[in-house]
Amino acid sequence: MTRNLLFFLLGLGFFAASAQELPSRRAIKKDVQAWQRDQNQHMSTLGESPLDSAALAQFKRLPFYPINYGAYQAVKWERCADSAWFEMPTTTARKPIYRKFATLYFTHSDGQTYSLIAYQSQALLDKEEYENYLFVPFGDATNGSDTYGGGRYVEVTRGEWILDFNKAYNPYCAYSGRYSCPKVPLENILSIPILAGTKYAGQH
Repeated sequence: MTRNLLFFLLGLGFFAASAQELPSRRAIKKDVQAWQRDQNQHMSTLGESPLDSAALAQFKRLPFYPINYGAYQAVKWERCADSAWFEMPTTTARKPIYRKFATLYFTHSDGQTYSLIAYQSQALLDKEEYENYLFVPFGDATNGSDTYGGGRYVEVTRGEWILDFNKAYNPYCAYSGRYSCPKVPLENILSIPILAGTKYAGQH
């Protein structure tokens, strides 16, 4: 999955997410640290970063939560019955076409099960390398304090069904009003805190 692809294009019943064992903590840490380095490289690269020139000159690194191993899960999922294409609201007049693809069920540190909708982009259907890409915009109880008030995004690959909140990132709109970003649907706003992924402190 390429980093933050969204910004450039912007059977009912449960199924087991995966039969394989989850990676070791060491492997998860290595993978998340590589992703964080990639995010920092992207943010600091002229021509790729959403930061304006003044902010880019001051940029050092993104703020991240400590790696949360419980935030990496092979989720259970349910195919959405209502999967009609629709225009997703954004921060501008732009309305990209998405459909609800699957409901993802994950366990929080409080021991309860919660759900999020994963969306499929119509614009990516004819791109073979992204045909299994699913987009999960979400809000949680950290928004407006530790994390961006408008919520964050995370990605899931259809077939793998791994939800890793350690790779949650901010929409470009968190850094500049020049961008058009999908708004988090009400059904994907969680009442719990997701203490993983990218923070927002100091990134304006």
